[in-house]
Amino acid sequence: MIFSGKIGSKSTQRMKDVMEGVLTDALQRQAQELASQQTEQTRQMNEMMEKNQKAVRRLSDTVEDFLDTLQDQDEEQRQSQQKQRAAEEREHRLVELLRLYQDQIELFEQWLTGQNQECSEELLEAWKQQYAMLKGKIAAESRLCAIETIGMVGEMVDYRLHEVLEAVEPDIKEQEGSIARVCSHGMIYQGNVVQKARVVAYRKA
Repeated sequence: MIFSGKIGSKSTQRMKDVMEGVLTDALQRQAQELASQQTEQTRQMNEMMEKNQKAVRRLSDTVEDFLDTLQDQDEEQRQSQQKQRAAEEREHRLVELLRLYQDQIELFEQWLTGQNQECSEELLEAWKQQYAMLKGKIAAESRLCAIETIGMVGEMVDYRLHEVLEAVEPDIKEQEGSIARVCSHGMIYQGNVVQKARVVAYRKA
């Protein structure tokens, strides 16, 4: 009985060792599987986070491009409105200039009609003052309309601006190549020559 007890005890121990080994292997495999699953989940999570970050960046770029486009459109619209306002203002100035020219022509016609009658010194002086006033208004409005008058006595001839109708001999050397008389003034509009001034110029030696 003594030997039987020892033998039974050894068998039980071996069984316990075998069971412990099996359990240990099973726990290790389970731990490995859990670790593998966790690693895979972490990888998937990282991939999802990376995809989300890319999507957010693309969305952010799209929003930024959209805002830039809106800003450009707003700037273009502002510039267009500014140009339109400038054109309307220029048109208004041109109409006002035309009205002043019409007033000047009517004044001149009235003066011509009055030449058939006696003209007193006071009346003549009034005509001159009114004419000078109109002339000053026309000059001011012309500048506001970006219109520049060409042709001044004494300035040097520039064939881009002046059409020389006649050449005369200068009295002094300093007059050579300059304008002696203006037959009709020219005009520059917004930097472009619309009409050259027609002048009489002093010859060059």
